[in-house]
Amino acid sequence: MVRHAVELEDDYDDVAPTVTALTASGDTTLVPRLQEVLARFLDEGNFYGRDLIAGVLAGIEGVAALPVLLRASARDIGDDQDGLQAEIIDLLHADRAASRRVVRDFVTGDSPELRRVGLWALGFVVEAQDVELLTAAVTDADPKVRSMAVGSIPDPVGDDCAFRALVLALRDLDEQVRISAASRLGYTGRVDAVGPLVALAADPTPRVRSMVAYALGRLGSHEAASALQRLLDDPDRHVRENAAEALGSVGGPAAVDALLVLAADQDSRLRVQAAKALAKAADSDPRVAPQLTMLARDGEAAVRAATLSGLASAGGGPANLRYLLLQLVDDPDPMVRQRVAVVARHVAPDAAPDILRRYTRDHDQALRRLAATELDRLTHPTAR
Repeated sequence: MVRHAVELEDDYDDVAPTVTALTASGDTTLVPRLQEVLARFLDEGNFYGRDLIAGVLAGIEGVAALPVLLRASARDIGDDQDGLQAEIIDLLHADRAASRRVVRDFVTGDSPELRRVGLWALGFVVEAQDVELLTAAVTDADPKVRSMAVGSIPDPVGDDCAFRALVLALRDLDEQVRISAASRLGYTGRVDAVGPLVALAADPTPRVRSMVAYALGRLGSHEAASALQRLLDDPDRHVRENAAEALGSVGGPAAVDALLVLAADQDSRLRVQAAKALAKAADSDPRVAPQLTMLARDGEAAVRAATLSGLASAGGGPANLRYLLLQLVDDPDPMVRQRVAVVARHVAPDAAPDILRRYTRDHDQALRRLAATELDRLTHPTAR
């Protein structure tokens, strides 16, 4: 097996029976030799050999191999570590309690690399009791450790300690930490997350402001409308687009007011933003449906297509707006018809089969292929 990993002259199929036999042998006398070879492969940057050895060690020792495999993962030799991480994850799931004890030691390790891999692994076996440990890691000297700690904090929905740790991370000096914290807060559903996120809307980094807009949209609180309106004028395009979409999710008179202004703008790009967002607010304001009707008749095909995308992103859109899709079925622009094909099963599932069958005979080749794919998804809903 070692010769194979070094020389790579034979197919894996030739060595596979040997690898399988070693993995299933349970022969712990092989462990020192395997660990020696693993260290050699790490020094040589041989990730193929590393993964072969890791699999055998995991098979022979089980969870007892976890410390060695975690240390191997802490060594960056330039690959994506898919194989090695898969072995580690299997061990973590095989014995959560024992794995968690090992992983917690790594979280407080003496190097940033060990702490990072420990935090990554802890995310698979984390318990509510780990919040204190993770809160400490949020203040680590290494920004990557802090970012991983934020990602590993248990669900803060009902845990005030976890929630406070995420709010603290919003003030981190590293932008990736702030982005991670904003993202996590956006999924909490907690109204008290709105204030800290709104305070971050003036962050100097566009990527942070963009995530703030997205997170505020996820929370869906009317209290975020003013901050999102300000972000509509942001110098960064992605921030503006996320703010517009978030306003649709927030809903309410103030948010709809801002989107209606965009919908009436001469710039078709702004009308596209409004078209994508407004359907989400259709149930919160009677002005939305008439405006969507106008956007579905817009002279720009991109705006008409965006109206359909908005209906789909709103969970299919209100049932009384499905007529917007039906009136665009025969749109002269193939881009719009293609969008109809993609969203039909979400917006008008009862009419979708007939629409898609018609489209399989359309003169646009791309639409014919797309319709066939979507029709197959309707016929075989579990096939993706």
